[in-house]
Amino acid sequence: MNKTLSTLFGALLALALLATACGGDSASSADQEVIDAVAEQLRSDDELPDDVADIDCMATAMVSGLGGAEAMASEYGLTLEAIEAGQDVDDVELSEGKAISLADKMMSCGILDVMKAEMSTDGMSADDADCLVGEMDQDALRDFFASEFMGDAGAELAEKADSAMNGSMLKAVVECDLDPNSFGG
Repeated sequence: MNKTLSTLFGALLALALLATACGGDSASSADQEVIDAVAEQLRSDDELPDDVADIDCMATAMVSGLGGAEAMASEYGLTLEAIEAGQDVDDVELSEGKAISLADKMMSCGILDVMKAEMSTDGMSADDADCLVGEMDQDALRDFFASEFMGDAGAELAEKADSAMNGSMLKAVVECDLDPNSFGG
């Protein structure tokens, strides 16, 4: 009997550790309602194909990155009702630190896959797009995305990111042995 309890306790402990490692905090019901509304809004955006981007992950990242439903309402006026009525969640102006954190989360949800898919539909092969994006300065890509969440205050970060991305893109073109004609159009 003791061995069975020890085994059960060990299994429960392992599950608890796994849940913690995988971000086991579940969203509150208010947060989940806002996450669902944001996901619906993102799904209606033709620029984020559901088969490429992890829309649920992006919605969760946006809501958690903005501090949850309560903070979204009090700090940004983004209530569930406003989001359902069409107020864009990405029309907020974040500090650079919060914007970079949010962009990091969005990148982990496949926003770069959307970028690669867009390059592929513009005439570049999927392999070339994958190599190009993979070889580019990832911090510069993140900072470029982050600047989009900063309004006018993001201009300096966007300029810095753009400069770094241009340099890394040239290096990536050489590293990936890309034909400039593969950039389509």
